[in-house]
Amino acid sequence: MLPNKAKKQREEKLKNQKIKPHQKIANSFIENAIIKSNASAIKTIFYLASILEQAELDRVKDDRIVGIIIDTKQMLQYTEMTMPEIKRNIKAMQQTSITFEDEVEGTVEGMSLLPRYKIIHGKSKIELDLYGKIARMIIGVKKNYTYINTRTLMHLKKAHSIRLLAILNMIAGFDEDVAKRKRYDLDDLNEIFGTNYKRLADIARYVLAPAKKELDLTSKLSFLYEINFDNFGKGRPKAIDITIDLIDNNNNLFST
Repeated sequence: MLPNKAKKQREEKLKNQKIKPHQKIANSFIENAIIKSNASAIKTIFYLASILEQAELDRVKDDRIVGIIIDTKQMLQYTEMTMPEIKRNIKAMQQTSITFEDEVEGTVEGMSLLPRYKIIHGKSKIELDLYGKIARMIIGVKKNYTYINTRTLMHLKKAHSIRLLAILNMIAGFDEDVAKRKRYDLDDLNEIFGTNYKRLADIARYVLAPAKKELDLTSKLSFLYEINFDNFGKGRPKAIDITIDLIDNNNNLFST
């Protein structure tokens, strides 16, 4: 289910329920990771989550600081990022604030995503301090992508490829008697990729083609795509949606 459709259903459900705590996230780093799928941001969150998962956070209060130390060399090797990319993301985290509004309790709570960081070049280490509440949020982001192979994700450089990989893993999970394909119209595709294209041909050219090229080189799952046209009536056929077919990298079509 696409985010806008799910959102409408949630809003309709909330109308018939008591007011529940409402959380606002006013930042760029988390938004890029969840909504816009900024590739380097997701990689940073994945790596931080892998470290934070090893910490004992169950007994850490929301407003208590959790300190972690990152081996820069290991992070560079694992994420396949550059040091400037890591610095940009850490700086973005440090400059980000998150506001939690509890409408039931009538409270507003603000937290810095990263209260403190220290990059120690001589020792190839990065010290980070996070609030317990934020640390659990970062782990939660990674859980949203558990169906993606982490090593494959770290090889990807394009944000659109990460979105496609999520779609392909979803399609791969279809029942055996269901064709391994999915159709999306222009609005759906613009929402998925955070774009604003006016034509399906542009989606195919600027999003799907580059993503397919990268996934063919790095992922066990790739895809074929085809623009579908409305051939009814007179005049020039109109593009109505795009079919995405799941394939493996040996071009063995999984769809039937």
